[in-house]
Amino acid sequence: MINKIEAKKAHCGGAQSSASVSGALGAAAQCAPMAPPLSNRGGAENSRVESYEQESFEHYSTFITDSKGRLIEVPLRRGVGNSAFIDQISFSFHEDTLSICAGEPLVADDDYMIWASLKLESIFGFGIAQKASHSGGRFYESCWLMGTDNAQYGRVHFGGQNSTMLVELTATGCNAAADDWELRLYEFLTNAVRPKITRVDVAKDFFNGEYSPEQAAIDRVDGKYTNHHMMPDGEKAGSDWESNNGKGKTYYVGSRESSKFVRVYEKGKQLGDKQSSWVRFEIEFKSKDIVIPFEVLEAPGEYFGGAYPICQQFQQKAKRIEAVKKNLELSFERVIECARNQVGRAINAAISMFPDKDDSQILAMFKADHDFLPKRLSPEAFSHEYNDAPALHKMERSEMPDSIGMLVDWKNQKRQRQQEEREIEWAWRAYGTYQF
Repeated sequence: MINKIEAKKAHCGGAQSSASVSGALGAAAQCAPMAPPLSNRGGAENSRVESYEQESFEHYSTFITDSKGRLIEVPLRRGVGNSAFIDQISFSFHEDTLSICAGEPLVADDDYMIWASLKLESIFGFGIAQKASHSGGRFYESCWLMGTDNAQYGRVHFGGQNSTMLVELTATGCNAAADDWELRLYEFLTNAVRPKITRVDVAKDFFNGEYSPEQAAIDRVDGKYTNHHMMPDGEKAGSDWESNNGKGKTYYVGSRESSKFVRVYEKGKQLGDKQSSWVRFEIEFKSKDIVIPFEVLEAPGEYFGGAYPICQQFQQKAKRIEAVKKNLELSFERVIECARNQVGRAINAAISMFPDKDDSQILAMFKADHDFLPKRLSPEAFSHEYNDAPALHKMERSEMPDSIGMLVDWKNQKRQRQQEEREIEWAWRAYGTYQF
């Protein structure tokens, strides 16, 4: 039987890790006048918590009981910590976290967004670029974008929703983020006010076809995706299953509405290489009826290995850099293929009309008068170092939206008044008067 104390640690703070609760309490203590309660459950926070062991599946999950008597599943740590990587993540935290970062109460929404941009850049290497033209999603009032038109790193939702902020990082954002962003995000969340990971996709790549959608379909029927005596549903997607057209196969395990959902798909073929054997195995965790511990940021492979019985056998080290490099290579090959189809005949015509010109001269005739790259080859999609979109907190006054510019002016005036007040206070202490 798993120790009840460990189960209680996983439960506290909205069913998050004990480290997150202690960090949130410490952060809230610094900003007590403006911080709301960390829980809306009142005295029920110390209610009974139990851990239930499944005789056949104790290796895969722990069950705890929340204050309302509901069973909550906690993924167990199983497997090798570096055998998988995070491909997408969404997390939320209370807005007072940013007030603590600022060292003063924040009031205006734009003020919160400037500090959010600053903090996100310190974690991922990029901040918030602009406000979206559409209204907020996920039942929030506003939406802000990270990245460029060619490389969308993610979105930030703010306004409403119990004074929280939701950050959604895309697969492009995860790949382009600065190294070790997972550890910096872990540090941030474990010291934030009411933090929560709402979704995380943990992935593993098989570059040489060591696993396949076909094998996943067989393994599901054989019970290798079965937890708690219930076999999940399976679904085949993609025309390649019947026509073998090289567009790629996908196999789903589970339901999109459930807390765990599996995608096994031919990643290389998705990128346009019809001969590629690259397969990606993704597990999507959603915080519906499971707890997503913050420790998944430190050791995603351990949670990948504990998700299903089949995952135990995948112990090799995941290589994010290799995956990014492979993605770039296939994208370039696809661009060449498209270019050959689109301008190949024009090049042949040029060679026929100008037989005296060599290949370099023919190529020069087709060279564009700009240096733009195809969208799928945009360098910022592979590294944040090439992201030239100015972050919100780095914009000059003239570049900011009017509301944010007014906020910056107000803050500068406030700092000037504070400086004058300090000078007056110093003068009175020193001389008993102040010369205006």
